[in-house]
Amino acid sequence: MPTITTRPEKEFKVGAVRAAIWANPRVASDGRSFNSHKVILERVYKDREGFKSTDSLDPNDIPKAILALKKAYEYLMCVDQARDGGGKDEVVTAWASPRMP
Repeated sequence: MPTITTRPEKEFKVGAVRAAIWANPRVASDGRSFNSHKVILERVYKDREGFKSTDSLDPNDIPKAILALKKAYEYLMCVDQARDGGGKDEVVTAWASPRMP
């Protein structure tokens, strides 16, 4: 059975918005182990007591949330493709994007 962790498998941060991908270990009826993924979306902010997080977004956070979720989705599709026998080149191609200056 896969190891249980207390940290996300992958995080995508855009400004104060974070999409964290968590792997939940599962066992299929045939005994095969696999991970079921979940995505948590949150906005991080700081107050007098320190850093906190919320699932409430300001209007200006919406484009950031969309980008973070899009990156999380791309990552998960690449993980699924690699697990299902997709080629390494296909995974690299899915991540190709122009660099921002």
